[in-house]
Formats: sequence, structure tokens, C-alpha cells
Amino acid sequence: MSRRRSAADPALDDLVELTLRLSAIPAPTGDEGPRGDAVRGLFDAVGLETDRDEVGNVLARRPGTDPALPAVVVSAHLDTVFGPEVVLEPRRDGDRLVAPGVGDNTVAVATLVVLARDLAAGTLAGPVPVVLAATVGEEGLGDLRGAKHLLRTVPARAYVSLEGHLLDELVVGGIGSVRLRASYEGPGGHSWGDRDAPSAVHAMLAAGAAALQAVPPGRHANLGVAHGGTTVNAIAGRASLLVDLRDEDEDRLEETTRIVSAALGRAPAGITARVERIGHRPAGRMAGDAPLVRAARAARADAGLRPAREDVGSTECNAAFPLDVPTVCVGLTRGADMHRESEWIAIPPLADGLAVVRALVRRLTA
Repeated sequence: MSRRRSAADPALDDLVELTLRLSAIPAPTGDEGPRGDAVRGLFDAVGLETDRDEVGNVLARRPGTDPALPAVVVSAHLDTVFGPEVVLEPRRDGDRLVAPGVGDNTVAVATLVVLARDLAAGTLAGPVPVVLAATVGEEGLGDLRGAKHLLRTVPARAYVSLEGHLLDELVVGGIGSVRLRASYEGPGGHSWGDRDAPSAVHAMLAAGAAALQAVPPGRHANLGVAHGGTTVNAIAGRASLLVDLRDEDEDRLEETTRIVSAALGRAPAGITARVERIGHRPAGRMAGDAPLVRAARAARADAGLRPAREDVGSTECNAAFPLDVPTVCVGLTRGADMHRESEWIAIPPLADGLAVVRALVRRLTA
């Protein structure tokens, strides 16, 4: 059981207010600029060194007493799954915050601002540099663009990703994914007058079915989005399919990708097929005795929390595995309706989540 914390904790009040403020700013994947501007303004206000890198990540740095050391990097992604057409009217409803994307991942971005204030005030001081990063391109086809660039350009001794909904879970591994786009093109024509012409939609449907049949047992493939044709009485000249493949093992994932790509690339005479890899989240897992994993467990104990369930997930941590950067993903609260407009998070557990993150940063920077 966690220790009791005062409901009047000013940091918790700040976190709630920041979450509501940032939740009102649209941040679709690929268009995170306005929310990033707001976060940079908040970082600037506390006096830390700030920057915006070439892909759009917003960074705040505290050099530490030995700036030559690799940094502890803490990130949260700016983007949400919601497009610009979604109305954002964040609100407090009793002990809940309600808004599209409030837990995935606006509250985590707001937590970065609270950490920036802690760093500026010296309450998390230590010899190790700290970089706080509000990243772009985590959701959908963003392909972890921000996290990948961040870890290629900022030397990191440890990488901690923050997520809103995972207070009772510690993510120590990454479920790998490969995203494919299969495109089909043919002559098209009239559904009766050109009835002998091949259809791009027919080719796409047949190839998609063949790809699913070819997936080895126990592995995962999802045909997520299909487009094609112009009208009901026309033979389709173009069609396309988006495919998601996932696995906890990187070698199996690559094997499945080869099998599915080959099936998707088969098309009848008169149809041109093209298969492109448009995204890759590498799989990986931290060892149970890794120092960062032990530090994360100890930070939960520091905050008075029971041990978390240790699991794999699809988070920004995936970007760290091929670089051999130690990584964990830490959650902040509980909630529900993730990726729905009715998404909500609970306010009281935020005190525990914030305490864990602060304790982990202290341990890593000591």
C-alpha cells in the first residue's frame, strides 16, 4: 500500500493544471508543433537550457556537476491518436481528468514540466546530466521518429519513457512491430464493358488473404486499413493495404515480415504490386538484474508502492534496444478508454506516480 500524500500537494495541483492546459492543444502525429511550443515555453519559464531539435522534439537540459557524463534521458511523447477534427474540451470530473489523449500521453508531458521545475529548484540535483524530452511521432505511423532521433543524438546512460496509464506496470521489454504498405495498380475500367480487365481491389483482397494464411502459427498479423477503387461500377485501378506485424522476438518478426511481404507481392497478370516497409519498432528486453530495472523497482519502494507487474509493451523504449541503451517505461496513474474521446485518468494516484518518477531520477543521477 502506498503512503498517504496530502491532497494539497502543490506539485499535484500543478500537474493537474498543466495536464488540462496541454490537453486543450491539438497534437496529431506529425503536427505536434503547437503543443511543443507550449511545452518549450514552460521549460523556458523555469530557466533550464532548452532546444528544439531537427525533428521537432522539445528538450530541456540540466548539465549536472559533471556535464561530460552521458545523460539520464526522460521522455514523454507529445502526439495523440486524435486528428484535428476532434473537439478538445478537457475537464475535471470529480477525481478524474477527462479528455482525448489525457493519459496517452498528455499527463506524462505535463510531468516533464514538473520535473523541469524540480531540476531548476535543485531538488533533483546530482552529478549526472538530465535531459527531459517531449518527443514527436510516437503514435500510428510516426514510427518513433522522435525517440529514435533523440537516442541517436543525445548520449544516454539510461532512458526512461513516461506513460500515463501504467502506474501498476513496469515495462521492461518491447513488443516489436513492422508496418507494411502494399500497393496494387492496374488498368481499371468499366465493371461490365471492361469486365476481363484485372482489378486492383481484387488483387489486394486475394493477396491480403494469402498473407494471413501464410503467417506461421502463434505469430501476429493485422490488415489494418484497406483503400481502393472509385465507385461501385468501376474496376479498381488502384488499391492499397496497411499491415501491422508484431512479435516479442526480433528474429521471428523479421522472418514473418519476409513471409508476409512475399505473399503481398504476388499479383495476377496486368496488376503491378509493390510492398514497402514504412515502420519498424525493434523488439527487445532488459535483463531482470539490469541496474536500471533494479533502480526502477527500488524507486517504487521509495514511494511506498508494491512491486509492479513487469511486462513488455509497445512504447518509446523500443527505440533504445538496438542501441543497447538501458531503458524502462514508467507509468503515472490509472484510467481507461485509451484511444477513445472519452479517455480519463484518476487524479489521486498521480501523487504516487510522480513520487516514483522523482525517486527514480534521484537514484539515477546520484
